[in-house]
Amino acid sequence: MALGLHVLPPVALAQATIKVDAEGAVGQPGPAVYPSGARLSAVSKAARVDSEAYAMGAAWLQPGLQSEQLRLRAGLVYELGAIRRQAMAADNAALAEGSAAFGAWLSGRPITGRRAAASLDPARLEVTPSDDWPVHEGDTLFYPRRPADIRVVGAVGKACRLPHVPMRDARRYLASCPPSGAADPDLIYVVQPDGAVFEQGIALWNRATPLPLAPGAWIYVPFNRRAIAGAADDGFNRDVADFLATQTLGEEGWQ
Repeated sequence: MALGLHVLPPVALAQATIKVDAEGAVGQPGPAVYPSGARLSAVSKAARVDSEAYAMGAAWLQPGLQSEQLRLRAGLVYELGAIRRQAMAADNAALAEGSAAFGAWLSGRPITGRRAAASLDPARLEVTPSDDWPVHEGDTLFYPRRPADIRVVGAVGKACRLPHVPMRDARRYLASCPPSGAADPDLIYVVQPDGAVFEQGIALWNRATPLPLAPGAWIYVPFNRRAIAGAADDGFNRDVADFLATQTLGEEGWQ
């Protein structure tokens, strides 16, 4: 062997590339091989993201996050069961029914591995190095098309899908999807389509500034924190909002 020549062993050679997938509104869907250490911008460029793709709702799916999200969902479903039992013992029919219905709905939500609040806008990735994170083996970048609605879930009479209205404050959507008797009267959670979560005061004493929603956002109406005390921990409602932030927009608007 010539001096100065570094030959990688077979294991190192196998690790020198990674496979990353791109799906949705892209011109080159499917898995592709990249150098180890490749970044989001390299994948978005190679995938040829469609001009009609909804970058704000794009999702970076990482298999390594799935086990954590599975535990989170399981814990939330368990707490909803405890909330239901406590509500039944207290003869709180609205809370018992609402927690049972929401628990059944939540248990059916997919475990995506989505890394929330990551920018996948190809133009932004090219000019903002701090957003251009390295990708890893098995990751997927999913670019949906722009939806035309928002969803309201949680302590409501029935989960709603409502038309998105530009610049409408999140609170105003509740007129079309009113909270149930199990709802917290003081606040709601907004989950924007990029996975960013915001708490918004809705009572007279804590009313927050208006918070417009982007298409594809969620409104989570939390369960009354006083009524669920003892059955769920103090962070229960925020944990639900954080789990909703892992959900993705599908080709028909919602997964």
